[in-house]
Amino acid sequence: MNILLKVHTIFLLEFIFEPILSQVTYTCSSNATCGCSGNSAVLTKIVGGENAASQTWGWMASLRYSSTNSHFCGGSIISPLHILTAAHCTIGLSSPSAVNVYVGSIYLSDTVQTRGVSYIHIHPNYSTTTYVNDLSILKLSSPLTIDQTNVAIVCLPNVSSIILASQEYPAPNTSLIAIGWGYLTEGGDSVSQILQQVTIQAIAANSIYCKNVQPADSSVQMCAGTMPNGGKDTCQGDSGGPLLMFTSDNVWQVVGITSNGVGCARPDLPGIYTRVAAFQVWINDTMNDANQLHITIHTILISIISIIFFVNIKN
Repeated sequence: MNILLKVHTIFLLEFIFEPILSQVTYTCSSNATCGCSGNSAVLTKIVGGENAASQTWGWMASLRYSSTNSHFCGGSIISPLHILTAAHCTIGLSSPSAVNVYVGSIYLSDTVQTRGVSYIHIHPNYSTTTYVNDLSILKLSSPLTIDQTNVAIVCLPNVSSIILASQEYPAPNTSLIAIGWGYLTEGGDSVSQILQQVTIQAIAANSIYCKNVQPADSSVQMCAGTMPNGGKDTCQGDSGGPLLMFTSDNVWQVVGITSNGVGCARPDLPGIYTRVAAFQVWINDTMNDANQLHITIHTILISIISIIFFVNIKN
């Protein structure tokens, strides 16, 4: 099968001529420590994407080249110090200083909180040919200020290995929300200046639609879209951004990372996303190791300064 695979270095295709059918409102738990932003999420059941409202997706991050300040990928805040994104977004960067992270606004033109990056953790088994294990974690130069309105932390999956071995997570046909600043049309020439949102569905790995796009490993990759008609999808500029599920605990959980696909919003061709639940251990270990390294280096520096100070006092 001769497929032209277009990496999503990936938005939401917008067909404004379709009538508005209805709205769905998601109100999260105000007591939640993650997965809840300032406002309820309101999504319109239209073909294609729509503008997101302010303070709805506080964990959304824009990754920008430090040399040009241009947006190239999305990401998700998973702790005050860490951004979850796609490996193919970061593997070509010359150094951590080549990227800055912007959070806190639906508008690319706004500057609410900006951070540099001190370290990039790319999954060690990432494949540049199949996009298997397409995820990385950015460690920020300093912690973000989390206010739970403009800037919030998204929840990570907490699924047992037994469940993951026996069934797909999220389950097929689950409604999911994709967000990003990517192109509004396939072949577009610029990203959206306003954050876009769209509702799509998880697609079973054994479905004909998922087989059409041939994910290499369904245990760590998943398909999502609106089949068979298409019309709703992520696109260029959305890579690394979150695919979100509203849980029974009334919080938003990042269940996918925008990875790759064939074109944008084409019939019978869903997008391919990194299945986040398959990487719970790696994500937690990476964040903990990064924090431990930060603490260790900080402790060593304090010790060195103390020794120098003590020597100077003695002299």
